[in-house]
Amino acid sequence: MPIITVSNNKIKEIVKLHQKKYRDETGLFIAEGIKAVEEVLNENIEIVDLFILEDIQNNNKYSGKIIPENIMKKISTTSSVCEALVVAKKKEISKKSFKELKKIALFESISDPGNLGTILRSASAFKLDGIILFSDCVDLYSPKVIRSSAGNFFKTPVLTVNTISELKELFPAQNYISTALSKGNNISLEECKVLDKYIIMFGSEAKGLKKETASIAKKNIKLDMSNNVESLNLSVSASIIFYELSAKQKTTVE
Repeated sequence: MPIITVSNNKIKEIVKLHQKKYRDETGLFIAEGIKAVEEVLNENIEIVDLFILEDIQNNNKYSGKIIPENIMKKISTTSSVCEALVVAKKKEISKKSFKELKKIALFESISDPGNLGTILRSASAFKLDGIILFSDCVDLYSPKVIRSSAGNFFKTPVLTVNTISELKELFPAQNYISTALSKGNNISLEECKVLDKYIIMFGSEAKGLKKETASIAKKNIKLDMSNNVESLNLSVSASIIFYELSAKQKTTVE
């Protein structure tokens, strides 16, 4: 295929998608890199544009608009030139279908896109049924979230919930487990026996889980670790807990 010339208006429209505001207004997002692009193309969502770097056009199995390096640099968010970039419509998630899920992790006010991408990757690895983004969180469709998920962006459904009342209305039968410590009600992860339905709740990187949110939990779990370490990165802590919960076979919390 010949190299195409991308109009300035088209470039400007794609560059605007680097911003959450414009992604929200248009319902569009971008995904960068071969792995992310392949994942998007395998989903049942509408593709608006697909761009392939001219240097790899003969090695790429997908057909798209072949563009030179300088254009790819302009439309992508990465410091190095990506090999492919897709513009697509966001995927709609049904609240009704989410109600049927059993193993769910909730993240309140998570702000780091790299953390969220890693969490999606770990959720896929350890077979969580779903993720809830609660309160004011980083944009799920941030390009960095998609890149950090390493091809696992669509493998675990994600739902946004804004209030505790909405959360309890959607999931009245789930057992809520907190990762915020409270006096006299903490159990180690090793002691926690997994319920049939649960929502494990994590707080923000800086402030942890809010008291109001933690108050709906039946139990608070903690990670036993060296006293020399004050805390772990949120995505690291979540990944460890996902693994431990997935490995457990019992169906009650005591």
